[in-house]
Amino acid sequence: MKQNTMWKLSHAWRSNPDLAAISLCQEKLAPLGIQLANATGLESAEACKMHGMEIVDALASGRPHLADLSRVAKDLKWIERLPPFVRHYMTHEDRWHGIPVAIHRANCAWVNGAIARRLGERIPADIPGLFRWLNDAGDITSRPLAVGAEPWQIGVLFESIALAVMGADLYRRAFEGRDVSALRSAQMVSTLDVMLQLREFVDENALQLPWTDQLARVDRGDAALAVMGDWAGVAGFKNVSRWAVPGTAGNFVFIADYFVPLASSPENVNQVIADLLTQAEFQEEFSRIKGSLPANMDAWPRFEDSRWDMLRCDGAAVPSLTFDQCVSVPLKKRILELVAAHFLTRGSSVACADALAS
Repeated sequence: MKQNTMWKLSHAWRSNPDLAAISLCQEKLAPLGIQLANATGLESAEACKMHGMEIVDALASGRPHLADLSRVAKDLKWIERLPPFVRHYMTHEDRWHGIPVAIHRANCAWVNGAIARRLGERIPADIPGLFRWLNDAGDITSRPLAVGAEPWQIGVLFESIALAVMGADLYRRAFEGRDVSALRSAQMVSTLDVMLQLREFVDENALQLPWTDQLARVDRGDAALAVMGDWAGVAGFKNVSRWAVPGTAGNFVFIADYFVPLASSPENVNQVIADLLTQAEFQEEFSRIKGSLPANMDAWPRFEDSRWDMLRCDGAAVPSLTFDQCVSVPLKKRILELVAAHFLTRGSSVACADALAS
């Protein structure tokens, strides 16, 4: 391969850990003769950062046109090294698309350590326990739940509450299967009722803050708890502890990140990049920067927490609605807009469930 081959990646990563992970890719690819750069748009890109359903959407529409990585997948034995829920989005008509780089867990609750200690460091096991904990935390900080008004922030909270209330099977039926009976079920209405109850623990004056500021409020003790993915663990907050969202401890709401070469990206370049980015050693380093887990299962035992062990359990991995693992991107946006409006305006749970099913 000629030296300094340019490979432009279109992505929306902006946080310091994400940018540090991109820098690691640049550092490791440079000695191989590949210069990784940021694309200003799809027109100039050789690859895009995507989630699972974004790959599916692109394959269905042909926009953008994705490179076939079938030879790469065979050479690198991806069928053996990638978990089924990661492979699921990559394979279409016996062709492979996308380079999997990381798996995130979305159903994490971040709590202020000092407040948790004052409350006896008990971890609620379910939604009723969460309400008791928030009520007690309200004696320490008046509005203990930190969440912003952005639909995706509300979506992260909503999908975890839905999982806790509905269980994994009904969650999948509702959000993956678009089962109308699941979307209109009593459990869905109960989920939306829980969202309204949680709304009363939120500071109206903080709704417009981004997620980093919401976590900073928890870090300072201005709030007691925020629901946010595992990436919050590498965002520099010193006074927070991580739980699974109560009621979801046995599940992993997953988000799979892929770098997806487009048809314009040369096959030999794709081979070199895929080989590096899916090596267990590289994925370990990349994931420690991002707060994620590697997509390559060979690297899972290098992590001392229980997340990877959970992913080996049948049924434990549940796709994130908010981060494009369940439904098409346009449908996801509509769902989050409905849920956010319900939460912010304190709407009717039955009416919202009906709208979700329509």
